[in-house]
Amino acid sequence: MRTAYKVVAHIIAAAVVIQAALIAWSMFGLIPDLENGTVPAEPPLAAMLHGMIGMYAVPVLVLALVVIALLAHAGLKWALWLLLAVAVQITLAFVAFDAAWVGALHGLNAFSIIALAEVGARAVAHAPEHVPHTKGVMRPAT
Repeated sequence: MRTAYKVVAHIIAAAVVIQAALIAWSMFGLIPDLENGTVPAEPPLAAMLHGMIGMYAVPVLVLALVVIALLAHAGLKWALWLLLAVAVQITLAFVAFDAAWVGALHGLNAFSIIALAEVGARAVAHAPEHVPHTKGVMRPAT
């Protein structure tokens, strides 16, 4: 399960990097058209792929990571922080359509998602194999 956690965490980080490449591709393709006075009738394919990965693939992967963390008994803290960061990321994306400056926060938060995924993968890789439960520990009467 720990290997599954690491693989899914790395896939999440890679998906965010791919999203950055897609949105850059989209904008660099869109800018020359706008400079020529041409407005596209629909969003570029790269922008749509950016949104689909962010709205569908990454949230599903993060939810899977939380389940894996529960089963692996490791990395749950990082998976939950990652879940929060992805929820914030999606919220920022929708708000940015009304306030463009929020798009900068959306871009910055992407770095926190990558960092949380990678730090979580590293934490699980270095977590102890067995963590004893405290339920079986006898406590002195006070």
